[in-house]
Amino acid sequence: MEMQEACMPFKLQGTEQMGDPAAIAAAFGGGLPPGISGTNDRCTVLVSNLNPDRVDEDKLFNLFSIYGNIVRIKLLRNKPDHALVQMGDGFQAELAVHFLKGAMLFGKRLEVNFSKHATITTGADTHEYSNSNLNRFNRNAAKNYRYCCSPTKMIHLSTLPQDVTEEEIVSHLEEHGPIVNTKLFEMNGKKQALVLFENEEQATEALVCKHATSLGDAIIRISFSQLQTI
Repeated sequence: MEMQEACMPFKLQGTEQMGDPAAIAAAFGGGLPPGISGTNDRCTVLVSNLNPDRVDEDKLFNLFSIYGNIVRIKLLRNKPDHALVQMGDGFQAELAVHFLKGAMLFGKRLEVNFSKHATITTGADTHEYSNSNLNRFNRNAAKNYRYCCSPTKMIHLSTLPQDVTEEEIVSHLEEHGPIVNTKLFEMNGKKQALVLFENEEQATEALVCKHATSLGDAIIRISFSQLQTI
C-alpha cells in the first residue's frame, strides 16, 4: 500500500519549533549556523555522485542521522549513484543539505540537494527508519543540534564498554585510514573517546561504517567532533 505523509514540524522540548526561528536558534545555543534559514519546509533530499559499490541505505542512515531523524531511504535503481533521504522535517533536511554538500565519501564528492519529491513513497525498494532506535533526535534534541557540523577529521565515540582500551578502539577503526591520535576519557561515569584521522574523508568513512556496530558488549555511537586537536 502506498502511503505519503505530510512534512511535519519538528518538536523540541514539547514545543513545535518550525516557523519559530528564535526557538530553533535557542537549540543551537543562541543563533543558527551561517547559511541556515530555519524556514525550509522540504523534508526529502536527493544525494548524488555516490559510490554505488560501497554505499547502502544503512551507511547513508549513519551519516544523515547526524542532522535529524530519518523516515526512510531509497536508492534509485535507474541511477545507482543517486538516493533519496526523507528527514523528519524541513529544518533537519536543511541541515543535511547545508553540512553535507561537497563532503567526500568513498572517493566521491557528494552532491546533496532538496528533492522535488515531498516524501518517499513506501515500497519494496525503500528502507524504513521512522521507528529505528538508532535515530539520534528522539531525546536530547537540543544537545544534538548543537553538535551539527560538516564532516571533520575528528570523531567522537560514546556508549563504549567501561573496560575498553585505546588499542581496541584503534583496532576497530584503523581500516578506514591512519589514526593520528586518540583520547579515552570518562564523562558522567561513562567511557567516551576522541579519534583523530588524517583527513575528513577517512573520519567520514569510519563513521558511516562503524556507527551502531558492536565493540565488546556495547553498541557504539559515533559523531563528528568540532575539536581541532586532542
